[in-house]
Amino acid sequence: MNSGLWLVCGLVIGIGVGVALASLLAARRVALVRGQLVATQQQAERAVSAAAGAAELSVLLAPVQAGVDALSRNAADAARHRAAADATLEQQLNDMRDQYRALSQATGAIATAMTSGQSRGQWGEMQLERILESAGLLPGVHFDRQVSVLGEEASVRPDVLIRLPAGGRIPVDAKFPFDAYWLALAEKDPIQAGALMDKHAKDVSARVNELVSRKYAQVAQGVDFAVMFLPFESLLSAAIQADATLLERAFDKRVVIATPTTMLALLRTIAFGFDRKLMQDNAEEIRDHGAQMLRRLGILAEHLADLRAGLAGAVSAYNKFTGSFDSQAMVQARRMQELGVHAQRALHAPETIDEQLRLPRADQAS
Repeated sequence: MNSGLWLVCGLVIGIGVGVALASLLAARRVALVRGQLVATQQQAERAVSAAAGAAELSVLLAPVQAGVDALSRNAADAARHRAAADATLEQQLNDMRDQYRALSQATGAIATAMTSGQSRGQWGEMQLERILESAGLLPGVHFDRQVSVLGEEASVRPDVLIRLPAGGRIPVDAKFPFDAYWLALAEKDPIQAGALMDKHAKDVSARVNELVSRKYAQVAQGVDFAVMFLPFESLLSAAIQADATLLERAFDKRVVIATPTTMLALLRTIAFGFDRKLMQDNAEEIRDHGAQMLRRLGILAEHLADLRAGLAGAVSAYNKFTGSFDSQAMVQARRMQELGVHAQRALHAPETIDEQLRLPRADQAS
């Protein structure tokens, strides 16, 4: 009996202890779960706060991002443009290199050609023809090329004969000295270069004397000078620097040394003279046609006066006829109607013409 009681008590006590332990374990688990829930809630709050901050930061950084994107695009465009500019620059450099090479070759060819007197003459003639065209002068109309003209002593053949509006012709020679001038430009020694320029001035003076010996004035027909054409301005300026009296001596010998500038001025003046002469010729022709027209209008006016006189005579004769018709024929017709003679158609006397012919204003004024 006592042992059973103790067993029951032990069972009750064990159950109580188990319940207490279970309660303690359950409380610990609840506390642990609650702590985990609080931590999770805190993490969620921190996550929400971080997300809100990130959103605000994204909004704040949006303009910066747009600027960075635009800068990237501009950098890319600049890189493309720089590449295109580099390619264009390289092409231009290549073109300039080719042009310089071609210019060097052309300069060498010109320098080689200038060493020949015949080539120099052809070059001068070509430059002269370009200036003639620029001045508006036409070949065969205002000037002639390479025409042989018989003078008093011999036949002469200037490169160009320029016609003048009022008559007369200006002979032009396009051959020019060049050797000493070209050597002077290439000479590095100033003393030797000066000596070559002195020789160039002497060559120009000798060329002037050669033109004088050809006696171009014999074929000028009223013009007492000839023109020596130098296709480069520097040819004359260099010669004048070496010989200051060169131009004066050439003028005394009736030779005008012309460069492209002065030649163009001379030719433009001649072209202006041709234009004025054409206007004068046209004015004379217009005056002649006007006089002829006035003469023909006078003849027409005489015919018109005759026609008016004829019309006036016709009107007068018509009015006389109508008056006679009314007084002679219509009186008898009306009398016959009174006697009972009826006509199929009524007779009416024609009316007279009272309109007067218009007189010309000159006749009205008189």
